[in-house]
Amino acid sequence: MKYLFVVFLLVSSLMAFEHKVEVALEAIGHSKDANEFVTSSNIDVNFKNSYFNIDARVEFLYSSKYIDKRYVLLNELYVTKEFDEYIFTIGKKIKYLGELEGYNVADIYNQKNYLKDPFDKNAKYGSIGLDITKYFDENSIDFSIKFYEEGVKYSQNNKKLYLSNKKYTPTFYLGMNFLSDEYIDSETKIILVHGYDIKRNILATSLTSPLYQYAYRVNKILLLSHIIYEDIIYKTEISYTDVIEYDAISDYTQLSFGFEKSFYEVLGSDITLYGEYYSYIYANDTKVKNIDISELYDNDIFVALKVNFNDTKSSELKFGILKDIKKDEQIIKLEINSRMRDSFIINGEYINIISDDTNSVLNKFGDYSRFTVGIKYTF
Repeated sequence: MKYLFVVFLLVSSLMAFEHKVEVALEAIGHSKDANEFVTSSNIDVNFKNSYFNIDARVEFLYSSKYIDKRYVLLNELYVTKEFDEYIFTIGKKIKYLGELEGYNVADIYNQKNYLKDPFDKNAKYGSIGLDITKYFDENSIDFSIKFYEEGVKYSQNNKKLYLSNKKYTPTFYLGMNFLSDEYIDSETKIILVHGYDIKRNILATSLTSPLYQYAYRVNKILLLSHIIYEDIIYKTEISYTDVIEYDAISDYTQLSFGFEKSFYEVLGSDITLYGEYYSYIYANDTKVKNIDISELYDNDIFVALKVNFNDTKSSELKFGILKDIKKDEQIIKLEINSRMRDSFIINGEYINIISDDTNSVLNKFGDYSRFTVGIKYTF
């Protein structure tokens, strides 16, 4: 530890240093499980000079009740170097890919952090890789390599990872981004993937043996696009996955479409309305199904409302409902945030799940509710 501190002082003296720390305390009530108090923290640091940037994030989580939800994690640590038309990044990083508000079929780089929150799409583990971006005016092309695969961590039945190939077999990503404002404002991104899928099959060697997760390789193509027409944003995410070297899982297609419309100064508030539709199509309907949370988004409609009250406390309310149009299954989520002082934010959240389909991933939760009240301090 002494040597790390010396290195820290040396780096700090040679580079500009910025930091941001968030500390949160939450009381969480579960309808089926034991209630808990959770303390969490995110520490973001940036070192910068005229040659390169270093970014890092340390995450801390401590639950008063659940041992699996106690960890300190260096979740991001990467170096960025910029040239005239190029950006190079290497290290452990979290990426956010997608256009839609409720769920992103294109978010295929990082594994979800189910221990932190299975219902928060921003809760993810950093992945180690290399990114190269080349800009052509406003357009760009990206090439990425994720160096190896890690197992998904669950709060129950900690499943060991098996792979169809070696752990250090890389996954390759090629992305092309196109911007246009000639006739209509639009942005389109095409991504080609060859390597491990983030979806996993869950298996057991026998009826009495522990479960394990099996990672398999795929070829994947994704299309992300949005256009702005008459103050409405129309969004699309489409993904086709060709499973290779593994016959148990079917090839599959994911479709999602949506819109976003904002209304300003409505009784002093700004209101944004979201509407989205998701579909999950199996090429072979007889193969394994309902093993991953992504399969939940099939024949589902998502409707959400966000209200910014434009007050001195920056108060905000979000309400969303995900409803399956063919099954008796839905998720309701309500979030409220308000600033007490410059650095303090109080928040409340309510989630309710209803699922009567025994074959659904969501049915593992059953009829379930979760209520959270917390406070966050940022400095």
